[in-house]
Amino acid sequence: MAISLGTALTIATAVAATTAIAGGVVGGVASIAEHNQAKANAKAQEQQAEYNKRQEMREAARIEAETAENARRQREQSERLKAQQRALLGKSGAAMTSGSPLAILGATAADEELKVQDVHRVGYQQADQHREAAKMYEYQGRLARAQAPSGSSLALSLAGNALGTVGKVASIGGNYAIQRADLKSRGLWNRSL
Repeated sequence: MAISLGTALTIATAVAATTAIAGGVVGGVASIAEHNQAKANAKAQEQQAEYNKRQEMREAARIEAETAENARRQREQSERLKAQQRALLGKSGAAMTSGSPLAILGATAADEELKVQDVHRVGYQQADQHREAAKMYEYQGRLARAQAPSGSSLALSLAGNALGTVGKVASIGGNYAIQRADLKSRGLWNRSL
């Protein structure tokens, strides 16, 4: 069975247009899937950053509580040391209201208070490091949220894809019209292959 050049051109054009439309549909579906995946990734990053922030804040609170307990223990130890010194000085018969015994007790009290303050300083520095890390995680979470694709970006992507598909189909149709006119002008439209 013979087919005319016009029929072959029409079939080829229909196949090309159908292929272009199918490609446009696949592109649209891929755009939606990509958009949804990017949105899910951004949400997961935001949730992970929030989790990390909470962990850092918990660690800061734990360190502060531990620091308070360590400072309390240091104060108790200091009080025991000062009590021992007072007892030894009292046993020696030295007057603790003036002179060297008073200086010794004063120096001990100052040294012991410095130890307590060192416990606080170190603990609060460590807690501050965790709070700063928490702030960084909070920033990362906001950044992930801000970088998540919006509905308008999906709409623009789909519109661009649709316009590209319409352009391809229009180009195929234009080529068909030109080739049809050429075949008709040369009298080949109904000629069999």
